[in-house]
Amino acid sequence: MRKFAFALLVGAMAMYPMGAFCTSLIDFNGYSFEVGGFPISNAGDELSMVAELTGLTSPLQWDPANNQYTLYLGGLISEGQIEPDPNNIVVTYHSGMIGLYEDAYATGTLGEPGENPPNATSPSTYIDGNDYLHGSTNEFRVFYNTQFNSGAFEANVTFEGGGHLGDLGPQTTGYTFGGMFEFGHPAGYDLQWDGQILLDPVAVEATTWGAVKSAFNN
Repeated sequence: MRKFAFALLVGAMAMYPMGAFCTSLIDFNGYSFEVGGFPISNAGDELSMVAELTGLTSPLQWDPANNQYTLYLGGLISEGQIEPDPNNIVVTYHSGMIGLYEDAYATGTLGEPGENPPNATSPSTYIDGNDYLHGSTNEFRVFYNTQFNSGAFEANVTFEGGGHLGDLGPQTTGYTFGGMFEFGHPAGYDLQWDGQILLDPVAVEATTWGAVKSAFNN
């Protein structure tokens, strides 16, 4: 029960920050790899992730019967990990890039993670479709609990281009990239990610890791 409570708490922290009512636009599942591995995350290590989109909601348009939708996250440079207490690790990454792609089943190539990335299919088969949306991330943080061997992640996303940028109307900022991760993945990948990209229609008040721990301990 304590593990379950922790998972719920960290998930709420990452995906529904304090002071915001969030609308889920994009759901994804994927795998990440970091130069040097994770943990430990050393300053200067680069984090990358490949994923398949499992859901898109209005105002975004998609055709999952005929197309695969994929995501690539890259260029995230670690600032090194900190350990606020013996059971928790927090890593902040410099701004990175995010791309979403649309690839026809009939003529395209299915995303294939393979093993020991980067490899012959990853990330190449995740980024060879049409440019659906692309943009940048900032304030990307990973929260890892060593006791439960799982954790959460969160970042801000700004969309800057792509064939479906117009679907978003004037709302190109104010998106949160967040969710949970665990170990268990193809060889050579560090983490398995289950996340969402959420719209924050109001300003977000940052939630500190200390507040999360305090709530959990209580």
